[in-house]
Amino acid sequence: MALLIEREQRTMLAHRQNFMGRATSSTTVAWDYHGRTWVLDRPEDGEPARHHSIRCRVCAKTLTYAVHSLAATRRRRVRRWIETFLCLIAGVALYGLIPLDPGSPVVLSVAMGGGALVLTTAWSLGFIARGETGLVGHGSALPGYPKHKLFVPNAEDGRWV
Repeated sequence: MALLIEREQRTMLAHRQNFMGRATSSTTVAWDYHGRTWVLDRPEDGEPARHHSIRCRVCAKTLTYAVHSLAATRRRRVRRWIETFLCLIAGVALYGLIPLDPGSPVVLSVAMGGGALVLTTAWSLGFIARGETGLVGHGSALPGYPKHKLFVPNAEDGRWV
């Protein structure tokens, strides 16, 4: 899924409509968002992030988002992918401690607990890196379903992601 990251960024500030997920099957839920399309002007490469204030049409709350330049967005994305890769290497190294002394409870605890923690962190960082748009604020850069979310179009079909 490639995100459409542009100089004049089309984005949708959306407000989550439901408090709890709406069941779509026995194992999945859906979240309904309602929003309005905006065009945000990104700063030139090398300039600091610009702050844009947007008023939510649903709850009338004014939200401020930092909008990064195209180059800064690429750097943020690359940095997250490097962090993900380093966490994967650390996780594999921690699991590699097990053959050194498989009977030791300390080695097993450190290897299994630390490895699971580091690999979970790697998964989270990869999830964040995949969705990095350079639009930051009010939980928009974190995985999950925050109350307000900035969506950008998908490069393949133009759907909001």
